[in-house]
Amino acid sequence: MPKYMLILRGDVTADFSAYTPDDFAAILGEYEAWSQQLTAEGRMDAGNKLTDQGGMVIHPRPGQRVEITDGPFVEAKEVVGGYYIIKADSYQHAAKLCHGHPNLRFGSIEIREVDFMGGPED
Repeated sequence: MPKYMLILRGDVTADFSAYTPDDFAAILGEYEAWSQQLTAEGRMDAGNKLTDQGGMVIHPRPGQRVEITDGPFVEAKEVVGGYYIIKADSYQHAAKLCHGHPNLRFGSIEIREVDFMGGPED
């Protein structure tokens, strides 16, 4: 069965100042419930939130091997905040599995099929 990476993007310009700690706990519970549902169906392979701070970016540079900088420094409206790897029958099926995901209230979910480059699937 094909595997798909769900890349969770969030709007960095969103104002969350009105949210209480209880609101954030409830939202986290929604993420966990969604993950547990796919786990129960045998569709979840992996999933993690990415840290909000730090990170590095490796840039190829002419005449140099690489340049490593702190970052990412987002100048775009969205930032990648987490990912899942799930099993689904097709892109359409993966999109259907995303319906009701709480991230859709705060951003978007990019769906990409994992390419095993001719090798066996894990």
